[in-house]
Order: sequence, then C-alpha cells, then structure tokens
Amino acid sequence: MRQKLLISVLLAGTLTLNLVDIVTASKFQDVPAGNEHSAAIDYLVGIGALSGYPDGTFKPQNTINRAEALKIVSLTRLKLRGEESGQLKSINFPDVKVSDWFYSSVQKAFSIGVVEGYTDGTFKPANEITAAESLKIIELSLVKNYVNPLDGGAVVQSFTDVKLNAWYAPYLTYAKQKQYIEAKGDGSYDPERKMSRADFAEAVYRVSYSEENKLEKFPMSLNWNYCNNFGLGYKVKYPNDWIKISAADQMIFWKKDNENGQVSFARVFPNSAVVIVAIDKNPQKLALDKYLNLIEYGAGSNKNVITLNGLPYASVFLEQSGLQDSYFQMANGNILIIYAQTGDGSISAQLKEQIRYLIGSVRESSSNDGSGANCIGVASPVSGADAAVSSVVPVSAEEQLIADILKLVLVSGKSSQALNTVNDEILISTDTIGIGTGPVDYYYSAKLDLTLKIDRGTETILATKKSKTSAF
Repeated sequence: MRQKLLISVLLAGTLTLNLVDIVTASKFQDVPAGNEHSAAIDYLVGIGALSGYPDGTFKPQNTINRAEALKIVSLTRLKLRGEESGQLKSINFPDVKVSDWFYSSVQKAFSIGVVEGYTDGTFKPANEITAAESLKIIELSLVKNYVNPLDGGAVVQSFTDVKLNAWYAPYLTYAKQKQYIEAKGDGSYDPERKMSRADFAEAVYRVSYSEENKLEKFPMSLNWNYCNNFGLGYKVKYPNDWIKISAADQMIFWKKDNENGQVSFARVFPNSAVVIVAIDKNPQKLALDKYLNLIEYGAGSNKNVITLNGLPYASVFLEQSGLQDSYFQMANGNILIIYAQTGDGSISAQLKEQIRYLIGSVRESSSNDGSGANCIGVASPVSGADAAVSSVVPVSAEEQLIADILKLVLVSGKSSQALNTVNDEILISTDTIGIGTGPVDYYYSAKLDLTLKIDRGTETILATKKSKTSAF
C-alpha cells in the first residue's frame, strides 16, 4: 500500500458536529445569494424587523443609528418572546416624541435598562451607533439569561484592541465566547467603529438563531459556502473569507495572513491557516481501523474511531507534538484525509475552531446537487489585494515540493526520501537526547526556507517549520 498523507490538525478533542444546512436567496441586488450576510438579512426581513430601499438595494455598508438599531432589536425580541407584559417607564427625552416612529422601541429599551440618555438629557436617536454599543443593546435585549463573563474576576483577553477595564469588554467577551462575532485578521475588533447595516444584522441574527434553538454557541459554519467535489465523492464547507485553490486532485483552503504580508499558503504565518483535503482510494478497501494500523505513529499516539455524519471517522492525537490527524472512510471505501495547520498568532484559537467546523461539515456527494460548485479548477472570488487570483490558482514548484514533503511527515523511514528531494539541505543542529528513541537532527533547505525536524533512529520527519530554526 502506498504511503498515506498524514493530517495534522492543531486542536485537541474529538469532533462531534452535525449541523443543519441553511440555504438563502437574498432579495436585494447588492446582497446576492451566497453573500456572507445574506442569511442574516433574509431572516430579519422575513420577520419584518428590517427592510431595504425603494430602489431594490439594501446598502449593507451604510451605517445604522440608535433609533434604527432599537427598532430592529425590539421587533426581533417580539419574534423571540412574543408580547410581554410589564410596566413601561415614562421617558422624557426632548428629542424623542410620542409621534416618532421609534418612540415605542426607545421606551421599551429604556424600561428594561438596555439604553439610557446622555448627560444633557437627550437621547440623540440619529447618532450613529458603534460596534461596542451595538453588542450591548443586542445582548441585553435578546439574550434571555445574559451573564457577565468577567464577573468573579475572570481574565479573558477577547481581542487585541479591547482592554479588560473598558466598559464594553464584557459584551465583546461574551459575544466572542458565543461565536456571535469574530476577530479580524490581526486579532482586533475595532469596537469604536460605526456599525454597518450588514454587521448589525449579522450580530442580531446570530444571537436570535442561538436563542431560538437553545444553542450554547452559534454554529459558525451554518452559512459558509460548500465546496462540492462530487467527482471525488465529498463536499465540505469552508469559511467565507478563505481562499479556495485546486491543486491536481487535492483541494486547498487558505486563510491568508494579509497583515503579515503572506503571499503563499506554503509557509504558515502567525495568523494564517491552511487545510488540504485529499482522497486515498484505499485499493485494498481496508476498514478504517486496519487502515490506521498500517501507519507508523510511534509511541504516545492516541487513536479514536467514531461515527461522524454517518461516516466512520478517526482522529489520531500525538501527545508529544500536540498534533491530530483526521480521516473519513467513504461508502465506496475511499479514505478522505484532511491536513491542516495554523500559525500561533493572535487568532490561532479562532482558526482552530474554524478548522474544527470545517471537518464537521464533511459529507458524501455524488452529484452537483446545488449545494456548491464542483471544486476542481475553481477558486473562490476574492476582493482587494487578492482580486488577481484566477479561477485556478497555480501551484509553484516550491509549493508542490513542500506539499510532497508534508505527505511524508510522521511516516516512518521516509526522511531520506524527503532530503533527496530537497537536495540543498544542511544540518544546522542536533539534539543528542532526542525524544527517547535517539538523536533528533534539524536540516534546513534555503531553497524552500524550511527546516525539517528528523528522528535519526526511525528516519521519521517529526515536524517542519518555516525559516532556519531548531526552536520547535
């Protein structure tokens, strides 16, 4: 049997996700179906909490003001809980009159302590609302059992630009923990930015969906797009802001680290992630447990086989390195293998969670059922600096060489094959104590700017790392 591609997912624990898929078709010409916010906008329009403009647009990037925000959450709260009894407080804001369309929303929000006026006695309904203010209003209005996550002195750094003593820290921390919001590529959130209509709708929708379905967290993959590779028998969801690349019969999903100048998925940057999905046709049609037994992991590996999404699924956790490999056995006997890696930057935990959901979305597929494009030769549309990405993103010779080396990681006896392929390696360091089986050597390739950590006794590549280093 030919050597298997090992899958290194930097997360611990067994995946047990099985989520219902949502398909939406937005009603607005500037929010096409498949847009990352289309499900949220369609939901709020459907319950009458939000509307578009007379010209048929939604204008998702337009900012939202205090009056509009309260109207939306008031109508959403009505959808969640129905008419509520209770004494409404009188309001005396000189800029909020009984005849105003937003009077009822302001009064209800004021009565339950969601909002208050300014020191000059006004309410300023036309003021644009910030991201931080939005989350406070949304959480206190819609979360039935809201608990301040910072009570009791819990130290949680939710975003790189949110200090724990900021008034809005509890609301952002809570939203991050519940997956109502996500960090930007550099780990920040920019809480003082003016909230757009699309972002506000997304936050309201995620909270509302979680409350309606009594979920501990919002399932972040719910409205991701599918990559339907029915030619190889599978489909998988991937985050909306990741780049999708076809490389022969493998699919690559890449979260590009724009903030640190990343230009290729072949190198892992601090805030980047790469997932490679491959198929082994398993010619002997071995059962998954026997298939895994043919792969030499060495001491300290922890294998776990369960059923996930109706398919045999296996994870192999390597305690020493903290890596986990993932395998699915398809109905035709093929083995679907997923290789994933993230950087160790400020959004590392978020990326690992996205990878977990990606793995949990794997399904069998034998036809183009409308759930997503055939993945072979198709790349996701991107914008800005990535707009030049063509429908097929070419893989350079160096990237292909690195991909070939990654196939040999943790496969016993294959280090010589990898070094012969590199052909410019130099020995930069040796750990004579090693990992208990003998010395560990560190070889560096200048051509690939890649270091290979090799167990000399078993001739096994234990790990690879960008740059010339022995610090693994």
